[in-house]
Amino acid sequence: MISDSTAVILCGGLSSRMGTPKHELFLDRIISQLQGFGKIALSVRDEAQVTGKNIPTWPDCVKDCGPLGGILTALKRADTPYVFVTPCDVPDITGEFVAELFAELRPEDVCAVPVVDGKIQPLTGIYHVSCAEEIERSINSRNYSVKKFLESLNVHYVNFGRVKQNIFRNINTKEDYRDWQNKTNV
Repeated sequence: MISDSTAVILCGGLSSRMGTPKHELFLDRIISQLQGFGKIALSVRDEAQVTGKNIPTWPDCVKDCGPLGGILTALKRADTPYVFVTPCDVPDITGEFVAELFAELRPEDVCAVPVVDGKIQPLTGIYHVSCAEEIERSINSRNYSVKKFLESLNVHYVNFGRVKQNIFRNINTKEDYRDWQNKTNV
């Protein structure tokens, strides 16, 4: 199923707390973990945001609505039924985790979203392209919350307990980055 799906890395953030574009720090690492996908693309604010990568960049089709706009763009641009999305500031995502999440996807699911240590992780999930319509409704209502959008769907929440907690370590600041480097010896 993974080889028949598209992986999209959400790179549209401003990286204001980091002070440097986060995708530049982690993109190669994340791309290497997503090699099992038939296609990989980058969701960006605009074409000039990411350069020098031999991967399609998909500018937001609706501007200034956060990650929900990136997910919408991914669903509208993909030519596969399912899209796996992940943010560019979660560098510890693994191919094994992605395979486990896809193994939980049922034919009736429009999306599968991990729950780790009791927390929903909606920016890392599998979305069927049919979700685009509901995202557009949310955006037209000026509701840009991904969690709120999920309330309108029949979501398969996949509970991973605490086991996968480190995969979702979000790197937002220079201090986070130094700490991550020290722990991973990158």
